[in-house]
Amino acid sequence: MFPKETARRLRFIKRAQELGFSLNEIHELLSLRMKQGAKSADIRARAEAKVADIEQKIRALEGIKKALLRLTERCDGCGPLTECPILESLNEEVSE
Repeated sequence: MFPKETARRLRFIKRAQELGFSLNEIHELLSLRMKQGAKSADIRARAEAKVADIEQKIRALEGIKKALLRLTERCDGCGPLTECPILESLNEEVSE
């Protein structure tokens, strides 16, 4: 059995991880909690930054999903691998 404060800290860390915070970000949150003069606005700002980060990741994942859907629509799953449009697409050079 953990001491009460240790169990509380572990719950905090686990819940923060479930919400997508990295260990570094959790460390910052814990530090702010202990910091003299820290305000709830400081915590809110970090939560808002995490929301923005998550929204950006969602947009990136949506783009990946669309690209994969386009590729799978072009491939009927028949024929030799040498003619697979998915593999051909992955092998193409990308201009930057």
